[in-house]
Amino acid sequence: MLARSIRKARLLPALAALVTLVVLVQPSTPAFAAVDSMTVNFALFGGTPTYRASGFIYGTSTNASSPPLSTTDQIKVKIMRAGGSQIGCPNGGWVNGGYTARWNFMRAYYNRAQRTGARVEMLLSGLWGSDGVCNVPRWPGDNGNWTDYTNFVNRIIADVRAAGMTGSNVRWDMWNEPNIFFWGRSQAQYFEMIRRGTQLVRAALPGVVVMGPSCACGPANGWFAQYLDYVRANNVVPNILSWHALPGDPASDAATANNLLAARGMSVQGFSVNEYGAFGAEQQPGPSAWYISRLERCNCDGARANWGNVGQTPSLYDTLGWLTTSNVGQTMGQWWVYKRYADQSGQRTNITPGSSHDGIVFQDSGARRSLAVYGARAGGAQGAIDIRYNNIPSWLPTNGSVNVLVERMPSTNAFVSAPTVVTNSRFTVSGNSILVTINWTNANDAYAITLTP
Repeated sequence: MLARSIRKARLLPALAALVTLVVLVQPSTPAFAAVDSMTVNFALFGGTPTYRASGFIYGTSTNASSPPLSTTDQIKVKIMRAGGSQIGCPNGGWVNGGYTARWNFMRAYYNRAQRTGARVEMLLSGLWGSDGVCNVPRWPGDNGNWTDYTNFVNRIIADVRAAGMTGSNVRWDMWNEPNIFFWGRSQAQYFEMIRRGTQLVRAALPGVVVMGPSCACGPANGWFAQYLDYVRANNVVPNILSWHALPGDPASDAATANNLLAARGMSVQGFSVNEYGAFGAEQQPGPSAWYISRLERCNCDGARANWGNVGQTPSLYDTLGWLTTSNVGQTMGQWWVYKRYADQSGQRTNITPGSSHDGIVFQDSGARRSLAVYGARAGGAQGAIDIRYNNIPSWLPTNGSVNVLVERMPSTNAFVSAPTVVTNSRFTVSGNSILVTINWTNANDAYAITLTP
């Protein structure tokens, strides 16, 4: 034991020098085999940023004045989904004589959305009073009587006209999660409501954008197929086809939706996964970045789910859906995922995903920068994750190397003032490639990698 210790002591200086040399030449060299890998191909690119996954449900105060505007401006919010849910509960919404308070919120929410050029997805179920919390003494079409529902839709039509909310930046989300408790009657009654409501809105507002079914299910669910059959047969196909991923994979779900549409000879303007990220494990930086990547893959709009309830922490009207600690704008790790996503510029670049990791990569030749955001599916592999960059363009290296900045967006429910810098060092370009390895010890964390000359 003593002899082994002496030999070990004599070797330490030489080993230290060797380790230092390895780190300087190629800081990414792992000490162990990678558990997952991704490959970026700079030679395949196209399409400017849309920030289409930067969408949210509620998350502002009931007058839409907080958190500070800079909190949403900086992450370039593109979808804001709401309908006044839970305001006035237990007796809120149209069905309880509490429509005005919910509409006033809706108008303020719309005005805030315009600041960042965001679309509003207006939830008619919330305005009616169906929000999973309030009393709902009656539903549209009860006992075959549609007068109340017709009056309700006509009131909204009048109010959106008065508020100047008749453009394509307002999407009419006809009902939320009608396949579960947000709809309290039969599927047939729901279908009839959709037929009547869609016809009313389209007759009154030419060019209106209708979306649905926003079900708590993916396209592979039989309920979804039944919905498609009905709207096709009754000529009320929505402009935007929507569903929820709680959990789910937007990319594979979109492929299924395309197959269903093709089989029926149907087409829509686009897809919206207008609730993504289940409460708990998926409402963290790593899974959030993974969902962003999957939404970008299918060119689907997305809105991050909000699991808050009024009177609880977090509230539905607080934290931007768990991106901030409160409405004073204290950003958490997941907010920084959306900030780095919003910082991307140039051209979207090809990336081959790993088994449980994915990313969204952009290259900007004018700025001489590539910025990527990487995430892990909830429960994904933990350990060394290899990211190989191939076909590095000539404008990026300087003297045969590039600078690599690796930042970590930590999983924490506390204030995070900025991402943690993991490394900021030079990588030698070999064979027009570099290999960056992240020691991804917590799948709930996300990472951003910036390459510069």
